[in-house]
Parts: sequence; C-alpha cells; structure tokens
Amino acid sequence: MKLAILKIVLWPKQAQLPPRVIPFLADKINVITGESATGKSSLTAIIDYCLGSGKCAIPVGLIRDVSEWFGLQIKLANTELIVARRNPGDQQTTTDLYWIEGVNLQVPNRVEKNGRVEDLKSRLDQAAQLPHLELSADDSIGYGGRPSFRDMAAFNFQPQHIVANPYTLFFKADTTEHREKLRAMFPLVLGAVDSSTLEKQREFKDLAKEHDKLRRELDARLDAAKAWEAEVESYYLQAKALGLLPNSPNPDASWKLDRYVLELRPVPEYIKRHDIPEIKEGTSEEAVAQLTQILGEEDRLARQIGSVRQRLSKLDQLAASVGEYGVTLSDQKDRMLGVGWLERKLQAAHTCPVCSAVHEGGNEHLGELQRLAHELSVLSNSVAQAPAKLDQELAELRTELRSLEQDISKTRKKRQFLESQSQEMSAQRQRVRQIYLFVGRVEQALENLSASRNVGDLKERVDQLFRRIQDLRNELDPRAQRERERAAIESVSSRIHDHARDLQLEHAAENVRLNIRELTLQFTTLSGRTDFLWEVGSGQNWVGYHISCLLALHEHFFGLPNSPVPRFLVIDQPSQVYFPEAWPTLNETPGGKSADIEGVHRIFSALSKFLESLPEPFQIIVSEHAGAITWQGLRNVNVVANWREGQGDYLIPASWLKDV
Repeated sequence: MKLAILKIVLWPKQAQLPPRVIPFLADKINVITGESATGKSSLTAIIDYCLGSGKCAIPVGLIRDVSEWFGLQIKLANTELIVARRNPGDQQTTTDLYWIEGVNLQVPNRVEKNGRVEDLKSRLDQAAQLPHLELSADDSIGYGGRPSFRDMAAFNFQPQHIVANPYTLFFKADTTEHREKLRAMFPLVLGAVDSSTLEKQREFKDLAKEHDKLRRELDARLDAAKAWEAEVESYYLQAKALGLLPNSPNPDASWKLDRYVLELRPVPEYIKRHDIPEIKEGTSEEAVAQLTQILGEEDRLARQIGSVRQRLSKLDQLAASVGEYGVTLSDQKDRMLGVGWLERKLQAAHTCPVCSAVHEGGNEHLGELQRLAHELSVLSNSVAQAPAKLDQELAELRTELRSLEQDISKTRKKRQFLESQSQEMSAQRQRVRQIYLFVGRVEQALENLSASRNVGDLKERVDQLFRRIQDLRNELDPRAQRERERAAIESVSSRIHDHARDLQLEHAAENVRLNIRELTLQFTTLSGRTDFLWEVGSGQNWVGYHISCLLALHEHFFGLPNSPVPRFLVIDQPSQVYFPEAWPTLNETPGGKSADIEGVHRIFSALSKFLESLPEPFQIIVSEHAGAITWQGLRNVNVVANWREGQGDYLIPASWLKDV
C-alpha cells in the first residue's frame, strides 16, 4: 500500500496561533534528533492516533494541555488526505474527526469535526485493497475476523518500548487481542493467501453448510420412502380385507412397489363414488335423545353424590373437633370451681381465707375471675348442645347420600339397556368409521410416498454442490498453502540474516528464522539447539534484530502484487541501548568514533542501504537522541529537526507557552 506521512500537524487551543507543522520526505530517512522531554517519542503516538488507533497514547501533560487537534497530511497512490483527531482530554479517546481528500492540499489554520474515525478506517481499508471477508472461515477460530488497515500497524511502528524489547517483536503484540489477530493475519500479509483464497474459503464454508443441509433432507426423504414402502404393502392387504378392492388380485413375490401403488390409487375415488353413510348413535332420533338424557342425568347425580360426600366428610371432621373442644372446656371449668368457694368466704367475713388479708371494698382480681368463670360456663353449655345438632345433620346427609346412590344405580341400568340395544348398529358405525379413517391414511400415504420419491431435483442439487466443493477443496489445498507460507518465511528469514550480518549482530551466522506462531525470531545453532530472541543476550542484538526483521518483511511486501501494508516505518530511539549519557558531537571524538557510535551508525547505514535496494519509494521516520555523528556521510538522510537548546522550537513552539 502506497502511503507516506507528508506532515505532522498540531492545532493549538489558542485560536489566534498558527498550527505547528513538521514536514517529512516520502523517500528518505527522516530524522528528528533532540534532547529528552522535547516531544520526540510523542510523534509515534500522534501518527498512530491520527491513523485510527482505538486509544490515544499521546502522553498526558504539556502537549495535551496546549493542543486542540492532532493531525497528519498523508500521500496515497493518487491523492492526499489531511486527517485530524480531537484531543481526547480526560477521555481515553474520541471519535471526532476532521478530514479532507484532494491533490496539493493546504493545511487549514483551524479544523472542525466533519466525520468519524470509522469513516477514515473505511477509506484506508479501501486504499489498502483489503478483502471484505474473514481471515478464517472456521467460526471456532478466534480473532479470525475481517482484516483492517489498523491491523497493519504491527509492521509500521517500533516505539521506544518495543524496538529493544526481547519479548515483543511487533507493535501492540504485547496484548492478547493484537497478538492473536496478528497470528491469523500473517498468511495474508506474507502472500500465502489472498482475497481470492478468502473468497474461496468463504464459498467453501457456505456450500459445505448447504450441502450438509440438503444431504440430510435427501437422506430423510429416502428413508421415508423406504418406510412408506412397507406401509403401502400393508395398506393393500387391509383394503382387500375391508372389501375396498373386490376385483384386485392377491399379491405375490413378483410385485414391486409401483404395482401396490397402482392398485391402491382407485381406493379414495371408490369411497367417494359409493357414498357409505355413517350410522347415527342408537336406532332412532328418540333413542338417541333418550340416551343423551340418561347420560346427562347420570352426570348430574354423580356430581351431587360428590358434593354430599364432601359435606359429610367435613361434618365428620367438625363433630370430632367439637367433641375434643368440649372435653377441653370441661377441664377448664373444673379448674374454676374454687372461685365460688372463695367468693362466699369473702362475702361473709371480708377476710381472705388463704392470706388473711381484709377486703372491705371487694377484690378486683376476684371479680375478674368471677367474670371468666361465668363466660366459661356459658361456652361450655353451648358446646355441650352442639353434638346433638351435628348428629342430626349428619343423619340427614347420610339419608340423602343413600337416596342419590339408589337413583344413579337405576340410571346406569337404563343406560346399559339402551346401549345393549344399539350394539349391532354401533359395530356397524365403527366399521364405517374405520373405513373412512383407513382411506384417509391410504390417501396420505400415497401423497407422502410420491413426495419422498420425488427427489430428482434435490439429488441433482446435492451432486452439483458436491462437485463444486471438491473443486474448491482441490484449489484450497492446505498443503499448497502451507508450502507458500513456508517459502515466504524462508525468504523473509534469509533477508533477516543479510541485515543482521550488515549490522554485525551476534548469532548472525546461525540459522535465524521468523516464527509466526510465537511472533518472534528463533535461532538454530549448529548443534541443533533452538533459541528464541529473548534467550539471546545484549540490547544491541535485540534492537538490531527488530530492525532487521522489519526491513526484511517490507522487502518481502514489495515483492507481492498488492500488499496491504503501508510503505513507511517509524522507529523511536534505536540508539537507546548504546548511550545513557548525552551524545558527543563530531568535534568531540578526535581519536575516532566509539564502538557504540559505530553500532548506531550501522543502523542508519542499514536503513539507507534498504531504501536504495527498493524499486519504489519507502519512508522511514526516526526520532533519535543521538546526533549527526551517527549518520555522518550517509545518503538518504533528511534531518527534519534538531530539538536541542538553542536550535529553535521543540515539538511545542515557544509561542504556545507564553500564557501557559
């Protein structure tokens, strides 16, 4: 994908100030050098954010305090874009977007929202010619969804925390989501699969589902046809037994299914022609009405018996409860007998016979006891009268129940008599009903048999799907895809070896290989032992192999017909593993360059050599703490800015800081 960063643009919150514009060349190593805390590392985050990142990694602090919008001017194959995203402020991100597209665009002084980030992503997906299909047709494979332009960022950025990281080789591959998506996407970016392959994979999946569905339907209909064959033969014998086929011969072993069907087809029409009437219940309308009346009377008596039985059961329970309650009241009444004796003693002498206390005006507690004793006596007398009333009602209910039982017994005898009189007619009625039901089953069986045997079109569709699936299976030969993938990895690995040798890295003589499953590099020694990048010591080796791998991959991408990976690479602080102190100038090393300076110089030399080896322009942006001593004498280097004291503005111009 042809894409280059022409400008990084910052729009200030102060409307009267002009935007900050940092220009780049599309075919050079664009270097921004400077001291710490000048904004160099923020450039990577700004580019990533403006290209549609889901989160804003621009550092919180001065740059966010004074900037309202962050933007890029991008050059595509035949057009340009200016895109800007609003400062998210206290949020992690925002979808507010400004963008315009055209030729020879000019950076506006102010921007306002006119779109969404999703609009930009769709436009860049289109420019990258990414397929609209999932990476994997297998729904059980996670992160196998449609590839996007954002997924390609793994090959475009080497921020400071990645470029020398022994455990993470690719941008954002330190998170599970991006790591799994990158694994699924590697066959596509390596060219082992393309849009045509993904389309065939999707077609294969869809046709396989349809084939399985129709195959099951065909099998079910064929199985149903076999089942109906036995049914039809049985129906023929039943039809003869019912007299519906008087002129049909007896079947023999030579009869096939079609012969049975041919003989049975006239049966429904035979019944329609002869119009056999259904016999009504009973012998006459009067008998039918009488029997219906008897059945209704029997139902009514049964309901009454049930109601009386329920009332009788409840009265029995009530009588038992009343008896138990009466016994309890009698016991309590006996306990209150002493109240009368105590009352008489107090009335005569006003002196308590128990405690000898004198009660001239009476005793209120004694009065309460007297009232309770009186109420208990009245209640006890009432309960004593209840059993007699209950016994009378129970007797009446038992008499009523016996009467109802006698009535229902008579009614049932009448019903049995009437039914016995119509047994012959009932048998005839059942036979006629049996015939009608049988004929209905025969008619349905013949229809089902016809439907289950009419599978020609369905079978032809199943055969067509099978042939197309076989063709797709041959075209999607997984062995051929694995071979293409292996060849691509071998090509990339060979280029990694060449760059590692130019950078004079350790283990360059060993068999270094890209491992797309582990997303790292592996080294095979002459003894056969395999080591991974994190097992290879020295920060110099880590940063060197990171750069070697990314350069090798982009060389491979150039050789593909339509690679979706943008043609730019942003590297932040590749010299970080060499110098912890301030970088010397050219005049401070009269005795020659140090080994560390030579190491960083080899990095810039490898980048320059890489650009010269490509058939078309490629852009590299490097933010560096190192000075010009590390790229002295190299071609293809464009020093964009030197953010050191006394060398002009840093990322944030001094004019923006006057009122801060």
